[in-house]
Amino acid sequence: MYDLEGVLGTAVIEFVDQHVRSLLTWDILVFFHRNPDAVLDVEGLASRLGRRSDELEPEIDSLCDGKVLVRAGGLIRYKPTADMRSVVGRFVESCQDRGRRLALIALVLHKINPGVAE
Repeated sequence: MYDLEGVLGTAVIEFVDQHVRSLLTWDILVFFHRNPDAVLDVEGLASRLGRRSDELEPEIDSLCDGKVLVRAGGLIRYKPTADMRSVVGRFVESCQDRGRRLALIALVLHKINPGVAE
């Protein structure tokens, strides 16, 4: 088993534990981190991610509850605190490195299906 803390760092692991419910959440986070000024409705985001809008709703709600996204008037925007933005940045940066990306995938899959990714 990976030494996830050594590979990813405590802040990224805690962020994934608290905010990354699925690989779809991962896609949403990467999109908004790379497009921080984007303001979209669910259909627009679904189109950009190649997903159905009904799939996105629970993930968006969760990220809004976690204070990563804000939804007002049907529009979604990326509005984390400075600290949260920094952690999201480290998460997205980790996605770029193959070893750390594999560790992240294992961590998310373990959350989705405990016991399967062991």
